[in-house]
Amino acid sequence: MRAARLHAARDVRIDEVPTPDAGPGEVLVRVRAVAICPSDLRLYQDGHASGVVPDHPMIQGHEFSGEVAALGEDVDGPPVGTPVAVEPSWHCGKCDVCLAGHENLCRNIVFPSFPQRDGALAEYIACPAFAVRALPQGVSFVAGALIEPLGVGIHAVRLSGVRNGQSVALLGAGTIGMCVMLVLKARGIDRIALAEPIEARREWPRALGAGPIAASHQELLDAGVEADVVFECSGDNQAVEQAMRLARPAGRVVVVGIPHPDQVTFDSTIPRRRELTVIFSRRSRGTLEEAIELIGTGAIDMGALPVRMYALEQTAEAMEATAARPGDMLRAVVEP
Repeated sequence: MRAARLHAARDVRIDEVPTPDAGPGEVLVRVRAVAICPSDLRLYQDGHASGVVPDHPMIQGHEFSGEVAALGEDVDGPPVGTPVAVEPSWHCGKCDVCLAGHENLCRNIVFPSFPQRDGALAEYIACPAFAVRALPQGVSFVAGALIEPLGVGIHAVRLSGVRNGQSVALLGAGTIGMCVMLVLKARGIDRIALAEPIEARREWPRALGAGPIAASHQELLDAGVEADVVFECSGDNQAVEQAMRLARPAGRVVVVGIPHPDQVTFDSTIPRRRELTVIFSRRSRGTLEEAIELIGTGAIDMGALPVRMYALEQTAEAMEATAARPGDMLRAVVEP
């Protein structure tokens, strides 16, 4: 099969590699759409993932959908040809953390596209059957690929404990910020202020009813915004402190974005004097069914997230477009 493999930083090549088999308990998926995540971009740019260096030319990509190509031993379905979405955080189900209900923090987690496990920027990928679910009729492969970031949004909103009637502030109107907002709106939370520095990206949350909307957290502060719950979705290193400044006393801050570089500093007097609860959200946990239901019922329209399409041979272009953060695109989507 053909695969886009990262040989070194910014060195992506289309290689011929063996097609994987569906082993016991696995489903072989014919990949149809792969959305490029900023974590993919960082591995592409840096040649490592938070210091973890690939030991072989890596196949990236973990936000993906496709159709069932084969079923492994002891797997009953979905039937071959079924369009499917895949949860890419593959837990063991046996360690103490999994048994405590925190599968996303599994001590033996396997995450495709994180070294050393190959991802989905290829024609086929073998996945554990427990992570595969059929897509509802009429849901596109692109929407299916975006179920993964939607799951991240669902998990973050669950962790926040936000209730109807409370106020929310969002930092960042990228894919994750928009997924958080879509989940909030689906749950009846409509008091949502938002800060996003890219002007064109402020149009989408405005069309969905967010407000006030500003270019920076300072503009929100100047407008008198003080939120019960603040979601930091930008990944900017300064945004963690900015989120704290927007939270009211006894409020909550949920850090969803991944800072780059990894070190973050902030003025500790802000969370201390306000007695803030600060939660770091890690990927998603048990969100696949809810995400599929929200999309399948029309409660959430992933078409609200603008994408650009690329062929597998254009994977490097898709990565560079992601780095450029254009105003008319939230995700670059590759079709292997």
